[in-house]
Amino acid sequence: MEPIHRRSLVVAVLLGLGLAPRADAQSFTVIGLPDTQNYSELYPQIFLQQTTWVADNLNTLGIRYVAHYGDVVQNGDAIPEWENADQAMAVLDSVGVPYGVTAGNHDITPSGMSGSPYIPEFFRSYFGAQRFAGKSWYRGDSPSGMSSYQVFQAGGIEFLGLHIECDGALRELEWAQGVLNQHRDKPVVMTTHRYLQDAEDYTFGVPLVPSGYYPPIWYTIEGVYAPDGIQTPQIFDWFVRRNPNIVLVNCGHFHEEFRQISENVRGQPVYEVLADYQDDPNGGDGWLRIMRFDLGAKRIDFDSFSPFLNAFRTADESKFSLPFDPANYRSTRPNVLLQEGIGSFFGTKDTWINEDAPNTSYGESGVRVSDDDTTNSFFSDERGQALVRFDGLIGAAGAGRLPAGAQVVSAHLTLQLANDIDNPLFDPKFFVHRVLVPWQETSTWNSLGNGLQVGSELTAALGSFVGDNSPNEDGLRRIDVTAAVQAWADGAPNWGFAILPEILSGNDDGIEILTSESPNVLLRPALDVIYEFDCGYSSYGAASSTAQTLSLVGIGVPRIGQPLQFETTGVAGTTLFSAWSLGQGNVPLLGGVLLLDPAQVGPITAHPAFAGVANVSLDVPQLPSLAGVAVHFQHIAPDAGAPEGLAFSNGLTARICP
Repeated sequence: MEPIHRRSLVVAVLLGLGLAPRADAQSFTVIGLPDTQNYSELYPQIFLQQTTWVADNLNTLGIRYVAHYGDVVQNGDAIPEWENADQAMAVLDSVGVPYGVTAGNHDITPSGMSGSPYIPEFFRSYFGAQRFAGKSWYRGDSPSGMSSYQVFQAGGIEFLGLHIECDGALRELEWAQGVLNQHRDKPVVMTTHRYLQDAEDYTFGVPLVPSGYYPPIWYTIEGVYAPDGIQTPQIFDWFVRRNPNIVLVNCGHFHEEFRQISENVRGQPVYEVLADYQDDPNGGDGWLRIMRFDLGAKRIDFDSFSPFLNAFRTADESKFSLPFDPANYRSTRPNVLLQEGIGSFFGTKDTWINEDAPNTSYGESGVRVSDDDTTNSFFSDERGQALVRFDGLIGAAGAGRLPAGAQVVSAHLTLQLANDIDNPLFDPKFFVHRVLVPWQETSTWNSLGNGLQVGSELTAALGSFVGDNSPNEDGLRRIDVTAAVQAWADGAPNWGFAILPEILSGNDDGIEILTSESPNVLLRPALDVIYEFDCGYSSYGAASSTAQTLSLVGIGVPRIGQPLQFETTGVAGTTLFSAWSLGQGNVPLLGGVLLLDPAQVGPITAHPAFAGVANVSLDVPQLPSLAGVAVHFQHIAPDAGAPEGLAFSNGLTARICP
């Protein structure tokens, strides 16, 4: 029998999770609008021509998203320029295509010069969240209002567009980290303004300043534009490479075309692409970027095209292809990502214990030490042991925690070294163990019984890492701790991890690890878990009424991205009502028992002309955040044997599978 009712899962609406994505063709297009500052100031017709071309080719090219690279205007306090930009970008509003706008240095200062006043209010006035009110694809902005993210459906999956204010201040990246933690199911196209440079094109290929990230020496001349802004190598190191769903970083600011390929923490390529044409004639000759995603062929084809000239650029830096498999940049399983101060997590405990000061606690220190001799003396071996724990790891999946009994697919502990090994003769390893005994941040070497011992108080090592940074500035360490997290999911008490040094005679050197108190939130210890768990339909309670009996069963398996299917049987010739809630109940009502929580019951849907057997189908969006959510259902009908009463089915729980 065909379903008599089909609509988006109301639970998803309640949780603010949006609607199910539509299935799109395997090929689609993303458009990049590099620096438009000259157009807004002097050539508004070219800017308008660019966005009109996008609107005219929306369906022909399958354009799903538009990213503006920043420097919308030339002078951040010039209202006529903002109005020109507003008129051009309004064309995109009129056709409904999702888009995002990055704040460039010219948008946040009066003239684009570093050291000049920071004036973000103009950008917020024209391209802040209020511009996108009511647009379902616009999902939010940072607390400052200067960064934002959007979602767009393409190729049958959902992508995320992330726009970060020029120079990526920590406040913006901390917000963005919380966003990406919640959206590991989406490949990310990130846009920021100043990120890459191609100075070698200006020095005839001689690498006086090697092309790539803006070098630190340039920041002594051209400082940061946003308060607390950071340098581009730090944006990559602290944020981009640590988020494995970032596919592409687009940027402008520096007049050139350039690209490079970096690597994220999972060994996948990150494509970083520069395009800026502001020094060309007519303020840039209207050049824009066309990025064609071909998911069938697993590649992205880049072109540079000008609607103003009706021409393509043909150089290698203008026209090229990059391999892309979305499966490498999205997780179809549920995740737990815990890092102090990101999102709603505030449960990290860390300290270190020192054999040389056996009664001293270090819970408030900014670093944790692991060392085979904390005194660095040839004649002593005073150990230092570092400890870290993530409290509240086990909990409800819908609350961003690991469900008890879950099957852990992978788990990684991320640490950042504040100081690595400096001894040129030794490069000892450091071992990560699961702790078997209680400890607190006030614990000391003596309170833990002369330090922690492998076997009785620590498991064998889960993994190890080297103490020396290679390259010298790379303090990131990522260790596989799947076995420990699985033990905790199976019921073992969570006492976290200990980091112990390899004992090498004569080494006398150790490491310092940044803690949960670090002012740089992005570098605090982090735990990243991917898991699976038991899920499906389960009946509870009993059907109840004066006379009529209703039976409710689930069909198949409730999965993300697939419809929930129910079958209800009972007496024909009446009206059937579907009800749901996020909690169970047991409330006598009109001759039967309501098995849903009356305080959480969602909108009740009526199905007239119930014929005795009915199938009901509800869509589940393709959102990993739904995994583990338990939704409770009950069907209700007028009681044919007692007109003043109701017939209630049994309760049915659908715990949604990945």
